[in-house]
Amino acid sequence: MVGSVVARRRGGAARPPDTFSHCTLVLHNGLVARFGKPKRDELEKLKEFAAKHQGVEGYLEPRTATFDQSLLLVARGGEWQRVPVADRKRAESFCKKLGIPFYDAGIVGYPERMRGRSKAKPAPEAPTPAELEAWFQSESAAEGD
Repeated sequence: MVGSVVARRRGGAARPPDTFSHCTLVLHNGLVARFGKPKRDELEKLKEFAAKHQGVEGYLEPRTATFDQSLLLVARGGEWQRVPVADRKRAESFCKKLGIPFYDAGIVGYPERMRGRSKAKPAPEAPTPAELEAWFQSESAAEGD
């Protein structure tokens, strides 16, 4: 089966992915799928994120084919950080301890301020028609030389 994952214990016995305590899977396109319980340092990153940013809200993301259920923190400016979570109750209590609102992204969706904001470098703006025309003319002039 394409995309199936099986881990082996030290004794060599295979176990299915749903029994992993924590697993990271690098997909063919470079994306990383993480399954299982969050590590303590991941939760610390969320605490630091919440402390450094204004207007932080927590969103429980549902499990998908490639990602386990996760807790997404979104700041007022659109910055975000996520970690996998074991269950809804833990995510909700984590947000309650931090004093931030908690929402279910499967019900309320994602905040608009997060859309279009990526951790990656933003895409450059497309050239205007005038800029394209000038470029084509300079290219054709260079070929004629």
